[in-house]
Amino acid sequence: MYVLLFLAVALLPLQTVAFEIPPNDGFVTDAAGILSPEEEQRLESLLSAYQAETTNEIAVVIVETTEGEPLMETAVEIGRLWGVGTKENDNGIILLISYADREMFLATGYGLEGAVPDIVAKGVIEREVTPRFRDGEFAAGIEAGVLALQKHIGGEYTPDRYAGSSSDFPLSVAFFFSIFVLAFLSAVVEGILIALAPSRSWWAGGIVGLLLGIFLTGASGWWWSIPFLVIAGFVFDFVVSRLYHFDERFARFVHRRKKHRRTRWGGPGGGSFGGGHSGGGFSGGSFGGGGARGSW
Repeated sequence: MYVLLFLAVALLPLQTVAFEIPPNDGFVTDAAGILSPEEEQRLESLLSAYQAETTNEIAVVIVETTEGEPLMETAVEIGRLWGVGTKENDNGIILLISYADREMFLATGYGLEGAVPDIVAKGVIEREVTPRFRDGEFAAGIEAGVLALQKHIGGEYTPDRYAGSSSDFPLSVAFFFSIFVLAFLSAVVEGILIALAPSRSWWAGGIVGLLLGIFLTGASGWWWSIPFLVIAGFVFDFVVSRLYHFDERFARFVHRRKKHRRTRWGGPGGGSFGGGHSGGGFSGGSFGGGGARGSW
């Protein structure tokens, strides 16, 4: 037993060794070495001049592989660690290219999510970058993507340019996700109904509303939801309690649903979910996860 524990602790550092963000080498960081010095300098000059003209910062990061790390999280982490974009405007963009994995992610800072929404990021990857990458023209693909981004940010291009580009979340996925959310919310409401109806009190519903309001305030800043949900909880509890005790059909309905839930789930249960370093040259921008993924 102690031997196994010792091995687990000893091997832990090996298990947690993962992708390391390369040192910041300017606007173009080619850790995979796929660009010639001339190509890298051309792109560096293009991006540097654009930053001097607009303060918008676009960083291109090329790595050999992300070692299985999710591209989106990696790109966002690079943007945050390096501070791509100005601190005041969060106007940075990261184009992360994983060469051996043949994948890329275009991450936008908070301040550019309006000018470069996800549909534009996806369109730039699919129509400007990917075709050239498939032909082995990496410098040309990066340059075409950068120029398209600059024109979108400047207003010369509009999102209509990429109408019809595939989405990271197809309609079928969105539909089934919506069904799942509705089913989940229905189950939650049913559970609250079954818990509150047999009681003759009305204050328990207010407590439920208070907890929901606190959750929404923490998640979205909707502080006004607290008094609204507390009042709604009181009213809901009062109504369902009265119906349960004075309407036989409603009481039978509650009992049937309660019995069905016990039969279906077999009692209470639970589950769980799991889930470089900073360099010079950038100005402290922040990223929130907007952007799009692509492959070639």
